[in-house]
Amino acid sequence: MPTKLRQRVALLSCAMGLLAMARPDPAAAQPSFADIMPNFLGAGGGFAPEYSGSSRLEGGAAPVGRVSLGGERFAAITGPFAELNLIDSPTFQAGPALNYRFGRSGAEDRQVRALGSLDAGVELGGRFTVAYFNTNGIPFRARAGVAVLADASGHYGGAALVPSASLWVPLSREIFVGAGLVTRFASAAHNRYFYGVSAAGAAASGLRAFEPKGGFTTLTAWPAIVWRFRDNWTLGAGMAYMRLSDEVAGSPIVQRGSRDQFIGGVALAYTW
Repeated sequence: MPTKLRQRVALLSCAMGLLAMARPDPAAAQPSFADIMPNFLGAGGGFAPEYSGSSRLEGGAAPVGRVSLGGERFAAITGPFAELNLIDSPTFQAGPALNYRFGRSGAEDRQVRALGSLDAGVELGGRFTVAYFNTNGIPFRARAGVAVLADASGHYGGAALVPSASLWVPLSREIFVGAGLVTRFASAAHNRYFYGVSAAGAAASGLRAFEPKGGFTTLTAWPAIVWRFRDNWTLGAGMAYMRLSDEVAGSPIVQRGSRDQFIGGVALAYTW
């Protein structure tokens, strides 16, 4: 797969996660993740920025899947993110997580391209989530969680804290709508790697040198809709708006593009 196409996969995860509500049963007295998130396997595609901070959109594709390990335990993958839930509880989830971070290669912008390529890397850590299921009146599912990830590839040595929250409401037994927020707090090493410009990079590209600090990096808001159009087939679609923080938006890399990032996609999955 070409490098640019592979880079798009990293930004399409939100569209892949839309399939989580494939088979809810609002009338269930004891709701569980197994009811709402069955086994499924599929793929999706959409559009995303060429790299974080770019204003140019490109297409891409990504896998999505979830397999039950018994009770509420499961293994799941959404694009470059994979997690393992080790807790048999309808309310709490916790376990190891892996995130594959694509680098930057062959940017269309001449000055950004002159900075050179960024190697892809792997982030390892864990994720903890709390869920609340309401079955009285209008049913809904609310979730809030946090992932802690650290660079395991040795490229930048940084770490990130990623809190998230989501809400899903059924419009019928086949159609569900959802919305959520995701934010990312990253270390200075992380931000320097993805948004910084070294003295050597400034000399090669003509961009000014820039060394961002750590802290709040991005805020993403997304709406989505899921349609279970057959007993074993589900289609999801969604959009996401990601706003880069003032700290990283000051990067000349971002100023050559845009701090306002738009992502969208559709995913099709077979469920059982």
